[in-house]
Amino acid sequence: MRLTSRIDRSDPTSQAYRDANRRAGAELRQRPPGGTRPAGHQRGPTVVMSGRRAAVVDARPRREREQRRMRHLRVVLLAVVLPSIIALAAPPAAARPTVHARHWVIMDADTGEVLDGQAAHARSAMASLTKVLTALVAIERGDLAQTVTVVRSDLLGGATAGLRAGETVSLRTLLYGLLLPSGNDAAMAIARAVGGSPATDDPAARERFVTWMNERVASMGLTDTHVVNPHGLDAPGHFSSAHDLAEITRAALASPTFVAIVGAAAYAADGHRYESTNELPRRYPGVTGGKTGWTEDAGHCLIEVAERAGRRLIVVLLGSDGEHWYDDAAALLDYGWSLPSPATTPERAARVFAWWRDRTDRPVSDGLVQRSWVWGPEPNGAPRYEPYDDAPGGQRLVQYFDKGRMEVTDPAAPLTGGWYVTGGRLAWEMIAGQRQVGSSRFEPLPPATVPLAGDPDGGSPSYATLTPLLGATPAPAGSPVIDRLSADGSVVDEPALAVHGVTAGAPEPATGHGIASVFAAFLAQRGPVVVDGRVEDSPLFDPPVAVTGYPITEAYWVRAPVGGVPRDVLVQCFERRCLTYTPDNPPGWRVEMGNIGRAYQAWLDHSLAPASADGAGLAIPLAALVALAHGPATDTRHPW
Repeated sequence: MRLTSRIDRSDPTSQAYRDANRRAGAELRQRPPGGTRPAGHQRGPTVVMSGRRAAVVDARPRREREQRRMRHLRVVLLAVVLPSIIALAAPPAAARPTVHARHWVIMDADTGEVLDGQAAHARSAMASLTKVLTALVAIERGDLAQTVTVVRSDLLGGATAGLRAGETVSLRTLLYGLLLPSGNDAAMAIARAVGGSPATDDPAARERFVTWMNERVASMGLTDTHVVNPHGLDAPGHFSSAHDLAEITRAALASPTFVAIVGAAAYAADGHRYESTNELPRRYPGVTGGKTGWTEDAGHCLIEVAERAGRRLIVVLLGSDGEHWYDDAAALLDYGWSLPSPATTPERAARVFAWWRDRTDRPVSDGLVQRSWVWGPEPNGAPRYEPYDDAPGGQRLVQYFDKGRMEVTDPAAPLTGGWYVTGGRLAWEMIAGQRQVGSSRFEPLPPATVPLAGDPDGGSPSYATLTPLLGATPAPAGSPVIDRLSADGSVVDEPALAVHGVTAGAPEPATGHGIASVFAAFLAQRGPVVVDGRVEDSPLFDPPVAVTGYPITEAYWVRAPVGGVPRDVLVQCFERRCLTYTPDNPPGWRVEMGNIGRAYQAWLDHSLAPASADGAGLAIPLAALVALAHGPATDTRHPW
């Protein structure tokens, strides 16, 4: 799963944007080589801050201003609004795999939802998968510290935990011997000991334990399972189904003891060392535990539990073969991740959001690397619902962080669809003064007067200051970035800023702005990230604009007070984020994501108001925005 920019370069919209931008850019005058730009050479009109609104002061004739405004809207809307609509369609779920197992099921471990299955309720021999139920009953009824004396009748053939008659071991060690090497002898000793006879042989104690196993199954309402022994060797009347075994596994996963044992690769105690017979954790990232089984009647059987994006799946398969059983399990897990996710509540969404945040920020919080946050040290509150037309019930789950917002618009979409979690185009919304509340609907709000960088009351340029600069002519690629932006919206060349060595990037075809060199290097960096619970070296952002989106402004130097001390800070805004570069910060913190999540929340808190007679606060349909961008249309088939 990636958080990626939603611009489709293959769409004809991109070419239309380039055409529109070329027309608009050709009519804007080039700046002089240095010094303050006179009015005719400004990239945009001057902004004078008045209260929370930005007043544009421009001495040009009204008709010329209107023409420029229309050109500006064409650029902004074509570059930003339309691509977001095109990308809303999620890829289809993966095709149902063809596997060799006769019976299988995929279940959500947290909700119990059956995602798919084949003959999932068919009764079948289940071999050593029986031992998950044996472990569940033993953990619930036994004392892990209890000492058990091994007796000769425990030493059943087949898979073994290497027990010896007369030795004493703890119930805990026996459970590891049961689940890791799949010891039949451990199953027999556990049933006898927990059944009431830990020191001597007593067949009745084992029978009592088997009765408890069937009672536990009945308590879960399962009707396709009956056991006659604790180990799973083939016997008349000993059967289960893929569905029932998934339910039994789900019940066992509620026990931290079971989770620890079944997820262990090895264990040593009481003179024994055990290694897991389950090979899938070494072959499939994210597998947290499982159980193997084989008999003549059952074939090769597996239970596998895996976690991804805060979501846990249980896969059970029966009747496979020794060549394909692990491939079957991997294929079913791949398929399971593409099936509808249950992130339909704030609690479930929080797990998905935490998984994505952990990828880049857990190495920072764990002290493994010195670099700036991508999201922040922790969420700014729990996930909550916000209005969005295209979400179920018109509400979608979002969660704010210092540096951004995560959102799930369609919780029923495939988890691996690519757009399951998105980041919100917060920077564009605050600069343009358009809160997006649907793929085709926007609510006008005053552009945000929250400072782009520095102290909140420092008087430095704000998001609103950038509003008239969205259509600014891009700086030539490779030229030094020396533009100084003031709070009043004026832009001047300051050649001394070239000392920082920052250069302009080639304009992105999607938006017409290039990425400043320090920000391009930041977005292309590699480093420690968390993938399926492991730390590995990988690109932080893939593609580089995955989290930020494409640039929507040029890069500008601002003078921002930080802790009351004025500092030079380079700022560039992208669709979703604004990046800052502070040359005198420590190396890993020179480039930072701006606190746009926090700023966006402040903007909404201060800007949202009931609809008024003049139309403020009313939603604008996309058709109206398109009409505004293109002017009066005489042909509804007018191409983009």
